Amino acid sequence: MTALSTALYTVSTSEEADQFVAMAPGMSAAYAEQPGFQKLVVARDVMDPMTIVTLSWWDSQEAADAWTKSQDYRSAKNDSGGQGLKAKMEFGRWESTK
Repeated sequence: MTALSTALYTVSTSEEADQFVAMAPGMSAAYAEQPGFQKLVVARDVMDPMTIVTLSWWDSQEAADAWTKSQDYRSAKNDSGGQGLKAKMEFGRWESTK
């Protein structure tokens, strides 16, 4: 069953929001190398541009958890320009109700 991982980020300035969005290409490449990864979408709220959401689809919740808990995840975040970026973050894990 496919698992959906979400992360809702809220930043304080438009510069931080731009920095976060600029990380997307590097993070997308790192996600693509992970076992069980299917797809990543990064979106900025048009009504509140200080809010960014990431949606990633995985083969399982375990695959998503393994990625977000890994040193590779932290390294990819830093290598993509996220070092020092502060954001309020809320994570979620979702599965289909078929």
